Amino acid sequence: MTKPREKTREELQAEIEDGKKKIRQFENREKMLRQKLSKEERRTRSHRLIVRGAVFESVVPEAKNMTDEEATALLRLALTSQPAREFLRKRAEAGNAE
Repeated sequence: MTKPREKTREELQAEIEDGKKKIRQFENREKMLRQKLSKEERRTRSHRLIVRGAVFESVVPEAKNMTDEEATALLRLALTSQPAREFLRKRAEAGNAE
């Protein structure tokens, strides 16, 4: 059985540099994937906000002429009513049961 040839200093240095290059490539790939995920999360959130705003305006047509503060006050008033609180409580309990 023959003994494998030991690598030269230059070969080892080249291997180290190749390893470092691959690490940088993987780090860049990770950065790109994180940016893509962040962009997708922003897009999903924007879509959700637009849809819910449209639902609010369809349920409360007067909302189109309200200021942001008036719309906020209306939502706070509506969501602190007893039926709304009961609905939210039941929904939270159902979510915990799953």
